[in-house]
Amino acid sequence: MAIILAVSGCFEIIESIVAEIVAPGKGVRWLGGQGDEWDAQNDMVSALVGSLLMVGVVALLQRTEARPRFHSVPVSTAGRDARASGSEGTGVGWGEEDAERNTFAHSNARDIAKHFLPIAVVCYVAFWIALAIHPLDRSDWLLENLLIFISVSLLAFTYRKFRFSNFSYSLILIFLAFHTIGAHYTYAKVPAGFWLQNWLHLNRNHYDRVIHFSFGFLLLYPMRELLERSARAQPQWALWLAVAALAALSSFFEIIEAVIAQIVAPDLGAAYLGTQGDIWDAQKDMAAAFVGAVMTALALVLLHRTSAKRRVG
Repeated sequence: MAIILAVSGCFEIIESIVAEIVAPGKGVRWLGGQGDEWDAQNDMVSALVGSLLMVGVVALLQRTEARPRFHSVPVSTAGRDARASGSEGTGVGWGEEDAERNTFAHSNARDIAKHFLPIAVVCYVAFWIALAIHPLDRSDWLLENLLIFISVSLLAFTYRKFRFSNFSYSLILIFLAFHTIGAHYTYAKVPAGFWLQNWLHLNRNHYDRVIHFSFGFLLLYPMRELLERSARAQPQWALWLAVAALAALSSFFEIIEAVIAQIVAPDLGAAYLGTQGDIWDAQKDMAAAFVGAVMTALALVLLHRTSAKRRVG
């Protein structure tokens, strides 16, 4: 489902690029948006619902085809002798494999420095409290902080079962700090974004693009670590699966943002989403996250090859 959602988001990005090239100024009409400002999000929701339905159909078919089978399993002479002597199962089995996994988990837990995470969390909490005082728009601040509340709660509840490396926690906290700044000022009015706008002579405040780029750029490493250690994906697959996962999450966030803007606070939609009149805002946000993730992935591949050459040399 994540890959389907990621591909759906990529198609929305490609459609917006083609629309501006083929029919500049008429992109919405060319795409068949029919005046719907949430057309991209609605299309991704349709893809997500379709994949969910197909998952249900496949699961139902698998349960229907599954039938209890009672077959007598032939036992070899060596197997009978092993059972008779009681030596069956003394080789490498599940117990030893589980012990190896537990040793691996405990070794990773011991590798995490005892004092780094508490100090980093205290610093972030102090930063968050400072920016929680007199935000530019309190209602928008509350909506923007939903992401922080959910993320921090999820990390706290799963801490005992899965602990990231210090480097991953650092990247996560840096991203949350960037988001905290955007929540304090609202994304369309962050001073750093105005500075960037004046310096590069841009037509809008692009701080929201910076955050979406940071989402892919900073969180790819933690996502890869999660896939390698929790899902036990192969390193070469985990890297690009992490790119797909972040692309899917970026698409999913665009859907959630649209739902919140329409249901929770329709009067705050423009401030909360920070579109600033850009009809391709959702597509550009997803593209920024995807580019950030790909850049980090390529950097990790390059570092891996460089270190491998040094070992050989």
